[in-house]
Amino acid sequence: MNLTVGCKITWTESVYTPYVEGEVSDFLGERTITGRITAEGYAKKTNFHFFTVHVYSAEGVNAHEIEQNSKIVRRGVVIYPKCILLSTPANYEDLVKEKAARKENSSPVCYADDKDLREGFEF
Repeated sequence: MNLTVGCKITWTESVYTPYVEGEVSDFLGERTITGRITAEGYAKKTNFHFFTVHVYSAEGVNAHEIEQNSKIVRRGVVIYPKCILLSTPANYEDLVKEKAARKENSSPVCYADDKDLREGFEF
């Protein structure tokens, strides 16, 4: 699976108690979020993959913390393991190539409203 700007996805993520320095967070359960990717990029120092997602819905543990029509940021390692790709944009193949080139060159971010590659994007 290769996620790009414009992809509609649903994924399940683990939910833990808030982080407190020196303590271990407790696993509370899982929540499932559905949304569309509006931006994605690679962190310069770590090369971690990040996604900004426009949220359509959330259900499960602490789902009330995720507001509908809000934007959230998640690392790829959180999304990819339990992700279902629901739909891709018409220019998906071009976006996949552009994303691969950016990763190799460590160019950080692709936004939905950027460049000709994003035309036809909709929420």
